[in-house]
Amino acid sequence: MQRIQNIFLHYSLPILLISLLFFVKTLYLAFCVTPFSAVPDEIGHYAYVQDIAYGKGIPVLSSPAVGKSLIGADIMGYVEKNTDAKPAYNWIAQHPPIYYALAAIPLKIGSWFTSDQELLLRLPRIVSALSGALLLLVLFQTFKVVGLDTPRANGLAAAIGFIPMVSHLSSGTTHDIPLFLFCALATYFFARHIVERQIKDAYWCATWLAIASGTKMMTPWVLLAPMIFFLIFELSTPNKIKHVLGISLTAFSIPIIWMVRNLVYFGNPLYTSGTERKPGLDVALNLSFLDFIHSQPAISQTINWFYGMFVYLGAGRENVLLQYDLVPRHLNFIWFAVRGFPYRGFLDILFFLLNIFLIYILKLLWKIFKKNPKKTEDTSLIYYINSRLQEHHYRKPLSIISVIVAVYFSIYVGSANFTNLSFLVLFSVVASIFLGTLSLPLSFLSTDKIDRVALYGFFINLFFSIIFLYHIYGAYLIEGQLRATQGRYFYPVIPLLLLSAAVAFIRLRVPVIVLNIIVTILACAELSTYILQVIPFYLKQYS
Repeated sequence: MQRIQNIFLHYSLPILLISLLFFVKTLYLAFCVTPFSAVPDEIGHYAYVQDIAYGKGIPVLSSPAVGKSLIGADIMGYVEKNTDAKPAYNWIAQHPPIYYALAAIPLKIGSWFTSDQELLLRLPRIVSALSGALLLLVLFQTFKVVGLDTPRANGLAAAIGFIPMVSHLSSGTTHDIPLFLFCALATYFFARHIVERQIKDAYWCATWLAIASGTKMMTPWVLLAPMIFFLIFELSTPNKIKHVLGISLTAFSIPIIWMVRNLVYFGNPLYTSGTERKPGLDVALNLSFLDFIHSQPAISQTINWFYGMFVYLGAGRENVLLQYDLVPRHLNFIWFAVRGFPYRGFLDILFFLLNIFLIYILKLLWKIFKKNPKKTEDTSLIYYINSRLQEHHYRKPLSIISVIVAVYFSIYVGSANFTNLSFLVLFSVVASIFLGTLSLPLSFLSTDKIDRVALYGFFINLFFSIIFLYHIYGAYLIEGQLRATQGRYFYPVIPLLLLSAAVAFIRLRVPVIVLNIIVTILACAELSTYILQVIPFYLKQYS
């Protein structure tokens, strides 16, 4: 009874009900709506889980001929509707095993009681559904750390649960939602350390960053590096050198172990192939990064797919060559991105939030420009830099220079000939550049811990976006086509962005009714997406 009372002390009844509703919704989707293989890369993720659940251990990336990382004939036979199906190369074996060990638990337990393939293929999805439900609770607590009141924290946390792609991935066997949860936990302790100055929170943040990197190697690295950098700048305890080493070693522990494993097996710490045969052009394209961004729909496609992208991979008449397969398979691969009212509503909400961010950061800039900060006993490096800037009267000149630089980059990119972007998407690009560029210098000028949390979120989002786009650009030059424009790759940084939104709502006193309207629109849009687009798509393809 006491434990139940403690739960209600930390979580409001509405967010508990919303989390439970999300869990029930995604479980229903997992077992009754979402077909197996309809979630991106699900056949590979399931094969990895199956290897661990059935005692084969962690798969080692290898070519199909070697056979150490395979999507089994049972899985491919189910997808192809062919009893003579051949195993396929499992590219998912490039990832570390933390998620797959968790997802193997329900599969292993289920295998003790049933041999029904339809059920066994869906059992690992329970982990994704549970991770999504827990994610909403973690986000709620994270917003409370920076002082957001309960009604608005309810709304902001609930909003993410009505993104169709989040619900879709929560109904599949994939590491994306557990990774989202782990990064949200890292963000929670990141914010707590900055606000409450407890060294244990810095270590917990580093621990969850390590776990995230033990779930998916490359994406969390882009989050891990800047978060550890800012954690170190915020350290205000004695023995700083000891804690810098301790936090860094904790955060990089699992990635280092995985890289050493790759070095032993493949001679390359960042090995991700499994075969020497790489698809691509005979001669790489000669195209600048800016020309690529202007001419290719990488940004608009990423935003669209972040909201909702659904696929069909199943038996068909087309000859589909899976990654590194030598012989084509009789499959159909069809996808569609959510369009119409739901996606337009999402873009309108994004437009509104970016305007809130812009008003907030300009108001903060004016506050920094006009007021001299009070002296503090804080011994962190960030406060030391701030005091030196104040002492030498650099604060105002740096504020002006920061604005000029942020405006320049925003106009430079925004004035380019984007033939593939709508106004709302273009505005999102320009606003994100302005926010990210301005937030870094402002974080060294602001003495308010809460505001710095928001500024770190803006900067890390821009940093993450640049790395993400440059990765897509590199692949495009080699292969001649857009790849990896998956909005779900942004899940690690979304908790930080939502935390920035929480701070902006506090500072601008955005009323709770506004958040309730946003959540209502998102809920109606998601319902419309499934009823009018997703379910008819599945019925058509699987009938």
